[in-house]
Amino acid sequence: MNEMMRSGGSRRVRGVRGGIVALACAVTAFGGAVTAVADEPAALSVALTTIPGGEQAGVTPVPTLLVYSDGHAVHSPDAADPKRDAGKAPKQQNGHVSLDVVHSVAAEAKKLGEADLGMPKDGGGGSTLLDFLGDTPDQDVHLVVYSPGGSDGLTDAQKADRKRFTELDQKLTKAFKADR
Repeated sequence: MNEMMRSGGSRRVRGVRGGIVALACAVTAFGGAVTAVADEPAALSVALTTIPGGEQAGVTPVPTLLVYSDGHAVHSPDAADPKRDAGKAPKQQNGHVSLDVVHSVAAEAKKLGEADLGMPKDGGGGSTLLDFLGDTPDQDVHLVVYSPGGSDGLTDAQKADRKRFTELDQKLTKAFKADR
């Protein structure tokens, strides 16, 4: 669906970007102060989703943490709980995650994007997904760890990369600050 939205909207985004550049040039030419648009980091949205496996395969996946490009976040700590009734929506808590953390984790995730995270022989199935959606598809990062509880048959490199993935997951989750 994101691809459909992007394919139809990419021309509009380029047009908007062009309009912003033209406006910035016009304001600069007339002596106004303009914030450097090119120096701002790309807007990223993040979804961290854990999909239980095995007997709980019928649970509908819901992001455990969803962070919007402005830092607003929704945390659903029981979304991956295998005891949660599949027909019942998980509890949601509104809050925020620092954009510095989001960009830091995205940079590390991008480095991890080429790694082979392996498929262990044990672990009970399931998967954990970490998705970053940028302004354009080339900024997207998609990571998946299958059978996150398993390690049988994995190489030391795969185990190390899975550990890095878990650290990114935890860094994002710990950075969530609930609204009061």
